[in-house]
Amino acid sequence: MDTAPPSPEQTEAGKAKPSRFAVIGFFLPAALLVAAAFATTVAIAVLVPDDGDYAQASNLKHDLLEMDVPKKIVLVGGSNVSYGTDSTVIEAATHCPVVNMGMNGYFGVRFMLEEVKPYLKPGDLVVIAWEYDSYYKSVNGTNTDLLTVSKANPRVFKFLTPYQKLSAMSRFPFIAQQKVLRIMGETYDNFTYMLGAEPDAPWTEVDILDIESARNFTRNGDLVGHVGVNWPHEPIDAMDISSIPMDQEIIPMMRQFVRDMDARGVRVMISWTPLLDDFYDRHSKEIDRLNAEMATVPEFLIPRQASGFRFDKKLHFDTVYHLNENGRPIRSKMLADDILTQFGEDAMCGSQPSQSSKETQP
Repeated sequence: MDTAPPSPEQTEAGKAKPSRFAVIGFFLPAALLVAAAFATTVAIAVLVPDDGDYAQASNLKHDLLEMDVPKKIVLVGGSNVSYGTDSTVIEAATHCPVVNMGMNGYFGVRFMLEEVKPYLKPGDLVVIAWEYDSYYKSVNGTNTDLLTVSKANPRVFKFLTPYQKLSAMSRFPFIAQQKVLRIMGETYDNFTYMLGAEPDAPWTEVDILDIESARNFTRNGDLVGHVGVNWPHEPIDAMDISSIPMDQEIIPMMRQFVRDMDARGVRVMISWTPLLDDFYDRHSKEIDRLNAEMATVPEFLIPRQASGFRFDKKLHFDTVYHLNENGRPIRSKMLADDILTQFGEDAMCGSQPSQSSKETQP
């Protein structure tokens, strides 16, 4: 008996249709491979030790911020603050514990303000002193430096914006790559030494990793690894601030910080980084312009002009911003004088014990 041909509907229904599970099955292995690769880079970046322990100093500084004291003075800034401040000078003048938050690395103004906010309470004093670079670079900092400090001190990760967090996490593969390359290089060098090869001569007899080590921070957060060390080279120059525009976010951000702190009963003073006289002279027009612009902001308390922090070369260490053991006490005395001039009795803590009365090393 003849069989009737299938209808068009039956023909279409009989055709194989792609399954959602087939699509998932196609992409899932690739996604798992990417996830595994990223997890591996994260593991390398986190578990393989860094080349130096400098970022660990962030833990010391946040421990200091969390101290339960009636009143404190907090110094906020970059490496000019860590290298160029002897907090015991300020403590001796005010009898207040001083927390030096300065570190070397471009974390950005946004992060450096956000990380201290939760720990400031009524009566505290804040002194802000940025390197000039901070006025011209992005307030968001660099993702590699933010990732490095967050790995060393996970407490600070919450102070990053969502964008900063994503940007920082994107640097895990880069950091992992650098660590693998470092290990490969060290392995190769050790192998050649076993065969009798002579080590390469270092470019300088001063090991900056030895200077910038967590063990070289005092209990106030001052860096003292360079004290007693002679830098045998010319000071390293800073960016050409005369030829680039200023970041348009920094002054409004600082202004809002001062307003927020004032509402909380926290006083804020703006100071300037110490600066090599030659660099100041080359960029004096732009520095004076910035100084004048800052002076027009009604919320800013700026006791001393930028020109007052022009320092002779003999007082500097390795960069135009870093003071040596002879420059540190001079700048610290200037800060102490400015704090007392600006705040008077409000800057004093009576007979409250200072951190300098304790051990000077962590």
